[in-house]
Amino acid sequence: MDPQACHKPRVGDAGIPLNAVAPGLVRTELLKHLFEDSATQERIEAGSPMPLGGPYEPEAAAELLARLASETNGHMTGQTISLDGGADVVLRGDSVW
Repeated sequence: MDPQACHKPRVGDAGIPLNAVAPGLVRTELLKHLFEDSATQERIEAGSPMPLGGPYEPEAAAELLARLASETNGHMTGQTISLDGGADVVLRGDSVW
């Protein structure tokens, strides 16, 4: 059997950028009730601090996803992008970076 006959192009080989988005707190209908109660909101912010604007609207994630999936994205692939308002940086601390 020809070894090339079994070769199936992987996503990267096919020129398709494959990335992931790790979202922080997004203001969706599912989480809406959490942001209405100030005590709950304080607990959430303590556990997932987002110093760059706090919880965000879904459009912010949509814009990033559109950019990552667009034809203009010719070089970024195989990445997980944290869209978490800085929570990961705050929680991990300076020693990681």
